[in-house]
Amino acid sequence: MNRRTTLALTAVAAPALALGLAASTANAGTAPGADPATVQGITSAVTASPATAAVPATAYAVTDVRVAGDVAAATLEPADPAALDPATAVLRSEGGTWTVVDLGTAGVGCDLLTPAQQAELALTC
Repeated sequence: MNRRTTLALTAVAAPALALGLAASTANAGTAPGADPATVQGITSAVTASPATAAVPATAYAVTDVRVAGDVAAATLEPADPAALDPATAVLRSEGGTWTVVDLGTAGVGCDLLTPAQQAELALTC
């Protein structure tokens, strides 16, 4: 199953997740030394992305934000692990605006980033 299909299938659980208690993206975990404004920009980009639109932002927390120049990665930790799988988002910054360019549960960013960027962002490819 490819990354995009996995996200679409997990979105089916969104109504059930909305009824439960949820984690807040305001408490996003970050890599040591990450700039708070950059982390906030990345968190906002993830929650506003069309790639996450079918899942309420309260259903997951954006954590473990890692930045390598104009690219970044973040983990999406579900509030209810039984209903939603953890995912990884890869983002790119252009003109100071972060945009999600890949999102999924496996192989995220592998086709888009150089091996050096993959290593710096601790991506498994």
